[in-house]
Amino acid sequence: MNGSCGLTVVVFGLLSAIAIGLEQSPSTGKPNFSGAWTLNRDLSDTPVQPGVGANEFDRGTGRGRSGGLGAGGYRGERYGPTASGLQQRSAIEELTNELTNPSASLTISHADPTLTITDAKDRTRLFQTTGQRDPHQVGAATVPSTTRWDGDRLVTDYDLGGGRKIRIIYSLIPVTRQLVEQVTFPNGQTSKRVYELSRSRGRAHAAGERHEQGRVHAAA
Repeated sequence: MNGSCGLTVVVFGLLSAIAIGLEQSPSTGKPNFSGAWTLNRDLSDTPVQPGVGANEFDRGTGRGRSGGLGAGGYRGERYGPTASGLQQRSAIEELTNELTNPSASLTISHADPTLTITDAKDRTRLFQTTGQRDPHQVGAATVPSTTRWDGDRLVTDYDLGGGRKIRIIYSLIPVTRQLVEQVTFPNGQTSKRVYELSRSRGRAHAAGERHEQGRVHAAA
């Protein structure tokens, strides 16, 4: 009887290890976001229209409004923004439009402190989870971001200049094996997206975990 109970405990422990293998990074103890993820539109918020930059610029003249901040974080001058300022504004609008409409899929490679995210349009961005400044090419300009851990969540802040930012918080739900992406825009509007692990990737990962566990058990 005692032998049977001991075997049950071992089997339960192995199954638990397989279940959390996806979410747990063995090197840091932090969640691992790696995987091929598919958007669940039924569980996600309807895309918002935050209108970033609309209050800071006069679209007709391209000049900064009185007292407002231009796309580069400076106040509008008499003769309007410089060419580089227009490029920066265009980059910010492009990034905002991108983040307003959630990608149908995300492919994430996560080997902390490096996080690589590729969306459904094959746009790939690299982030360091150490809080260092990462430049991202968007159109003809760059938009910087910083990424850091907040407990078990990853927080990315895109710096839009003038104190404005777009914040993205990534978190994992181990029980449902879901990735949650929450985007907060400069005006305070938020949008939640729920992604689910592609079944083929999930089966392959579980099989790999079982194989590894078998090797460990055999070695023991």
